[in-house]
Amino acid sequence: MISKLPLFLQLLLVLRCSQYAAATDGDTPEEEDDGSWKKIDEEEDEIGYIQSLIVDTPPIASVESSYQEIEVYNSAHYGKVFVLDDCLQLTERDAPHYNEMLAHVPVMEYLARSDNDDNRQEPMRVLVVGGGDGYVVSELLKYPHVASIDHVELDEEVINVSKEHLPWANAWKDERVKLVIGDGAAYVKDYAEKGGSYHVIVQDASDPFWLDTDGSVTTLPSSVLYDTSHFENLYKLLQPKEGVLMFQAETYNIPSNLESIRKWRNMLSEIGFEKPRYGSISISTYPTGQIGFFAAHVRDEKNVCKSDACNDNSDGYVMDTSPEINWNQIRDQFNDLRGKTQYYHPRIHRSSFDLPLWVEDYLFSSDQ
Repeated sequence: MISKLPLFLQLLLVLRCSQYAAATDGDTPEEEDDGSWKKIDEEEDEIGYIQSLIVDTPPIASVESSYQEIEVYNSAHYGKVFVLDDCLQLTERDAPHYNEMLAHVPVMEYLARSDNDDNRQEPMRVLVVGGGDGYVVSELLKYPHVASIDHVELDEEVINVSKEHLPWANAWKDERVKLVIGDGAAYVKDYAEKGGSYHVIVQDASDPFWLDTDGSVTTLPSSVLYDTSHFENLYKLLQPKEGVLMFQAETYNIPSNLESIRKWRNMLSEIGFEKPRYGSISISTYPTGQIGFFAAHVRDEKNVCKSDACNDNSDGYVMDTSPEINWNQIRDQFNDLRGKTQYYHPRIHRSSFDLPLWVEDYLFSSDQ
């Protein structure tokens, strides 16, 4: 391409590149010499992918808890940036994308199931496992139907830092919220054994594993929240109310993640959840710009739709179809929310389950 330019422009371009290389020594610094900014890198060795976010330094908060290093930075574009062990957790700018979907999709679907009009009358009990930043809890409080929220978080320092530095810190001050500091899997197991129940459970957990460039798998502490026994206990907690489970389920753009998504879908079905559905969220600061979730309903057999309309494969492809949702009711509920949303609305709720064809082909493949 450069050979097509006039000679004087070629010489000017070479001069400019030489000046830049001399000024930077050919390197892009991780941190500016004067310490005013740094890059937070998100690396996915499995696919040779790196993305970076520039933040101001020093951090406005830095705490070493018993479990991890907790930091909060400022960013010119993304606002406050919440980081655990050098891994970006959320930013003020695009946190609504992920957190609003995790909160609103399950509550909306529970309230709008067409087989039970009484759902909108009974006070709702909600369990949140993880999500120590508090955003999901703050969104759930927008529903007058929600009577109580049990929030279980392992690391109390995550709560403390979030209370001090994140704008939705008042969530824990609401009298409907009961904060429990402890192991989420242990809490779920104990409460299920006691015969407890919830209408909605939201699990906002970090990644359960890490795959290195050599193919080795590092199992992370949150993996206990993805074990079959844990999901069986979640099912028990939801069964009395025919409730809805929502949990973070990785990105389909990384092969090992996609494999896990298919495994989790099959596992949820085997446990007894009706039509567990993988939905997609667009979010720029998460690796590859996409992350997903599972929405899974517990239903009494007599309430499960068995007609052809509930298993649409008219275009030749098997599809995940939602339970019998009254979408007009969802629109009415959306208009009645106590507070506005930035990302969630009924149309993006419904379309989030429309996946690329290659993803659907893999999820429904008989090759397990």
